[in-house]
Amino acid sequence: MKVALVHPHFDAPRGAEKIVFVQAHALRALGWDVKLLCFDWKPEAFTAEDRALAPAFLPVPRRHWNGAPDRATVDALGAALGDRDVAVAHNYPASAYLGHASTGARRFWYCEEPFRALYVPETRPGLNRAYTAGRIDPGAPIAEYYRRALRKSRCNLALNPRYRGKRATDRAGVAHLDAIAANSAATAGTVRAIFGREPTVMHCPVDFPAELPPAAPRTGPLRILTMGGFAPLKGLALLLAGFEKFLASTDAPVLLEVVGAGHEREGIERWLAGTRAAAAVRIHGWISQQELGALRSQCHAFAAMPADEPFGLVFGEALAAGLVAIGPDHGGPVEILDGGAAGLIADPFDAASVADAIGRCAALDRVAIDELRARAFASAKRRFDSALLPARLEAWLRPR
Repeated sequence: MKVALVHPHFDAPRGAEKIVFVQAHALRALGWDVKLLCFDWKPEAFTAEDRALAPAFLPVPRRHWNGAPDRATVDALGAALGDRDVAVAHNYPASAYLGHASTGARRFWYCEEPFRALYVPETRPGLNRAYTAGRIDPGAPIAEYYRRALRKSRCNLALNPRYRGKRATDRAGVAHLDAIAANSAATAGTVRAIFGREPTVMHCPVDFPAELPPAAPRTGPLRILTMGGFAPLKGLALLLAGFEKFLASTDAPVLLEVVGAGHEREGIERWLAGTRAAAAVRIHGWISQQELGALRSQCHAFAAMPADEPFGLVFGEALAAGLVAIGPDHGGPVEILDGGAAGLIADPFDAASVADAIGRCAALDRVAIDELRARAFASAKRRFDSALLPARLEAWLRPR
């Protein structure tokens, strides 16, 4: 079988880019002829194994006042697919352009998430529910972020023909695809709401060791890892609000290890300066994979409170590392945590709920920790292990 994987930009090894290469390597292991297509890429950002899959280039789409697809890009994509049996699109606008391309190849979309900028409330269902119900402090950063996003979207829908045209182009392209797979049931629900399509759920793969890794020794403070960056949707401010509330109720030594980067870091640090949490939070910024592995092996738990996360690869990686995980009660993370059976969940918009989840984690004795770690590892490995990916991809893509 000859397959093309289409993704807009390979400029950094972010989540979607990693998934494309993981899928490409899995299909090659099955003996498939794999071709990558993109608008641009930076090979120096990727591993030698990934660089061996050097993508072919498509012309970057030109902007049209009415949001119509660029015919030069559509035609070039169709030509590039001339010898392919199957084409799989990843992030927008690849999904839309693949639907508009003329090709004899069967057309698929592996959806990490629909394009957030075009569908503001639909791609943030948990945040939208909390915001419209008045459960978020109007002065909180996440409320300010969402208020601006909603206002911009409403103005664009009313006044911007290009914005409306891009939505129409996206929906028309997706309507022509043969099948869609979503990285979670949460993402499948979003696809259903926006496009009226029924996706297959095929979770993102996570590398799992054969056996549960040993727990870090408890010779000092409870060390909780968090990562994902400082942007409002990543929920670091929500986690810190709960962490501060937890610290007010305990004298137990706890240390929150923060990994990530972003221009919002300065604001987070200003807020921390006047809190109890300042002495119990260590911000590392971005660190290498080797450094991250070493830090993770010294931690006992992982916690994050993203406002709306379609999957949440960091939660799967935490369970693969044998950490006790604390996450939000909606979106992809609660799916990874099996509704609370494989971790501790909380309402991210309620600091008391987050504090309670951290407190429940801190109160676990050794026996309870070992039981939870073993249960979570087995549950997640059964659902997300990378070793399952080749067979799942083949079952999805091969003609029945």
